[in-house]
Amino acid sequence: MAQSPSSATAVASRLVERSLDRQREKSEREVAQLLRAAERVLAQRGYAGLRIDDVLAEAGLSTRAFYRHFRGRSELFLALFEHESARAMERLAGKVESHADPEDRVRGWIEANLALAFDARLARRTRLFLLERAEMAREFRDEVRRCVRSVLAPLEQAIADGRDAGQFPAADPSGDALAIHHLCAGLLQDELLGLGELGRSDALALATRFALGTLRGPTAPEHPPVRAAAHRRSRPASTTSKGKT
Repeated sequence: MAQSPSSATAVASRLVERSLDRQREKSEREVAQLLRAAERVLAQRGYAGLRIDDVLAEAGLSTRAFYRHFRGRSELFLALFEHESARAMERLAGKVESHADPEDRVRGWIEANLALAFDARLARRTRLFLLERAEMAREFRDEVRRCVRSVLAPLEQAIADGRDAGQFPAADPSGDALAIHHLCAGLLQDELLGLGELGRSDALALATRFALGTLRGPTAPEHPPVRAAAHRRSRPASTTSKGKT
């Protein structure tokens, strides 16, 4: 008995969907394998040593499998960056959402952000992407911007909630969040490059004081200044021979 056109179409649709599901599952497995392998190679050899052949050997996949998903090494590195940004976003969101008060949420975002450099375990991963970020931003500007926006989202929401509650009366959630991000990024970069002059607690106090002082506005209470770096505190006084006989 011949099938009706509508019945045949329904059967064909199910078969196509089943085939697509199998292909999707295979693609997801391959991408996950490639990313895990690339992370291991990157951790061992850095970006300069991130060779596609080494990634494929580590993953146990073929060249054809790689080029099904990536056009080259830079696109693979972008995927690693996006994956790492997603992890950072989850940590930041968790830290922020654990507080109800907007000021505490801002503090939580700053603390979680600086941990990317001051927590030794996280710093190792963050450092892998730091030096190549400028090059990546030139080649994949929109993608890098999207990652940054996702990281800023919990901070923007905390600032908006603080503005609505009257704690940050003149706040601009988007602009202020970006400014706080750049302040933290400078402290983070200095620490990762070995140029930092502040310890973790002092860096946190500095960023928090500037962020909350700006968000609260001109009526905010005074805060004690952050303790200067140790080598500055111990600078010897200068001497002169003037007046001596």
